[in-house]
Amino acid sequence: MRRFTLRPSPSPLNRGTLRAPGADLRKLPVVPDLSGISVAEGLRAAVASGAVLVLNIWVQSPALLFVAFAANLACFCDVGGALRDRVPSLLFFTVAAAAMWSGLALLHGFGLPLLLPATALVVFCNAMARVWGVRAMAVGNVLTVVLALAVDRALPPGEAAMLFVAFLVGGAWAVVMTVGIWRIHPEREGSRMVAANWRLLALFARDLGAVLRAQGGEGGLAGFEAHARAHRRALRDALEDTRAALLASARPSGLAGTVVARNILAVEDQDRIFGALIALSDMVEYAEGEALARAAGQMLRRLRPMLDLAGRQGPSRARDVEPALARLRRAADGHPALADIAAVLADRLRVAARLKAEDAGAGPADPAEPGAPWLDGWIEPLRANLTWSSAILRHAVRASVLTVAAVAISLTWWSVYSHWLTITVALTMQPYFAATWQRALERIGGTVLGALIGGLLAFFPQTALVDSLLMVPLSIIGFSVRQVSYGAYVACLTPLVVILFDVAEPGHAEWLIATMRTLYTVGGGVVAVAACCLLWPSWEPDRTVQSLRDALAAHARFAAAVFAARAGRGEAAAVEPARRAAGIANNNLEASLSRALQEPGRAHRRRLEAIMAADAGLRRLGGALLALQHDTHADEGVGPDGWAAWSRWVPDALDGLAASRAAPEPPPPAPPTGTLARIGRVVAVLGDAVVDRGADAAQPLAGTAETAAAGVR
Repeated sequence: MRRFTLRPSPSPLNRGTLRAPGADLRKLPVVPDLSGISVAEGLRAAVASGAVLVLNIWVQSPALLFVAFAANLACFCDVGGALRDRVPSLLFFTVAAAAMWSGLALLHGFGLPLLLPATALVVFCNAMARVWGVRAMAVGNVLTVVLALAVDRALPPGEAAMLFVAFLVGGAWAVVMTVGIWRIHPEREGSRMVAANWRLLALFARDLGAVLRAQGGEGGLAGFEAHARAHRRALRDALEDTRAALLASARPSGLAGTVVARNILAVEDQDRIFGALIALSDMVEYAEGEALARAAGQMLRRLRPMLDLAGRQGPSRARDVEPALARLRRAADGHPALADIAAVLADRLRVAARLKAEDAGAGPADPAEPGAPWLDGWIEPLRANLTWSSAILRHAVRASVLTVAAVAISLTWWSVYSHWLTITVALTMQPYFAATWQRALERIGGTVLGALIGGLLAFFPQTALVDSLLMVPLSIIGFSVRQVSYGAYVACLTPLVVILFDVAEPGHAEWLIATMRTLYTVGGGVVAVAACCLLWPSWEPDRTVQSLRDALAAHARFAAAVFAARAGRGEAAAVEPARRAAGIANNNLEASLSRALQEPGRAHRRRLEAIMAADAGLRRLGGALLALQHDTHADEGVGPDGWAAWSRWVPDALDGLAASRAAPEPPPPAPPTGTLARIGRVVAVLGDAVVDRGADAAQPLAGTAETAAAGVR
């Protein structure tokens, strides 16, 4: 039996984006995601700041420069979503940034003994803000940028008061632009996410068909594993993100009849189709003979255009899909095992077509849905992270120490460019080494590319009018690519920063500004990466072990729900929440495993190989449990007593592995080629990896991703 190594096989699925990390967990997901382009966001930022700068050409007021800059920073901290979430965060940022800038600028006059402790406290609070999610993290990051600019120089009380008022005006202007652009159809973001999910499902079906065609050739069987890693994690995350976004924009009085309600139902349809496709993949992978693979290939060829059509904009009529659904059902006639899966796919696609037809004439939905008590939502995440074992708390302390050091260096050897060192150190450092390493590479690479572009701006006439006019296209481009990738965002943003610097500090050549930004960015990136290794590092392998335990426990609950539903002892509706929880736990395991694989050193290599084996086994176990739902012949040759034994053995074995107890007992008898026997083999492979890991984590571990694949065949 060949031993698995962490070296990936060549495959286009190896590389990924932040939304779809790809099949190879070792590779940083730095590929640009062009679906994240948002021209509307770029236009909003361009108008918010560019219009004020154009006005300043005739007024020539320092206050207007601060208004434009405040509007620009407010656009930086806006991550989109429902207005009920966006507007409060923008208003909080505006007030906090105005108070921070003016207050720290006044405090600057009292010297470093007072300024540095205040800086440490503010940076710590900003870094801890990520416990409340992406929106709070974005506000905290931009507030740290404001801090770096505020401590750069002292201001007399009169100028500090002017700055405070100007910043409030600029932030309010950005809020007006946000409400003016997005207030008409706040549900469009949810509809866009639902459409993107249909396209992801179509891609899932297309690539699964490609794997089926390659099944007989070299690397065909390994293709199923690569397909699962490349698609299942991305789709599960996309479905959960869409659910969260839709619930955040739901009406407080109910969902009936709204576009949001139809989108929520569409997500449920997508999740059921997702589960059916996983079951189909599992059935085909372990099928004997070519009949099942041939019929499944025909089904996928019929299915993919329908998924593509569901993701397109514009109205459709439900009855138009009936002929296509009939062809899909006929394709499944080639093998009886596919009948139940084809029925699920047809029913869900029929419902999706009806929802889309209803959506064509629907009006806008009002935002806001009441949730848990708001105070608990703020206190509980903070309380959970106020422990030294929390990676976020360690990150906050590390960020405070490094930022204070950067501020001290910048003020001791002051220049008009030195605040870029503080900004780079603060924004590059992340709670995990892998994230810091990726952020440093993308920030340095993007800055170098953007600096080359920014240096070319020196060939334009250096006048206030030209700079203000250049702000418009640069803002549109820079903010439009925020969701494409961080590297692309920094590359497009750097020329904008060069222009803003030239407006705020006239008299500096563009090429000099671009060069100094590059040097400070490279230096700050190196310091941030070194700090993650040397200052209270938070290494990933131990957390990966806990993520594996959580995934095993979640799959135990999923297995219990599936067996109970098949035996008529439980509600069928309980299976879907359990399946979702198992998928989320598996995604968390893979995210942790990916971070661990990207960390330096080889001390934990054998442990990670075993956890990769367990991860592969859990993916296969999830597919086998889904196949068991659709396998109408699963209980043949087992009998009621045997079925009851299996329904006890699988959850108990997984719970035992989650608790790191002894290896599971041998499974109950079952037909050797059936789904139950395959589940038993997967659990045995999981036991090989988990029990050896629990016995001695430092020893070579039995069980690898490739032996997992071989063991369940």
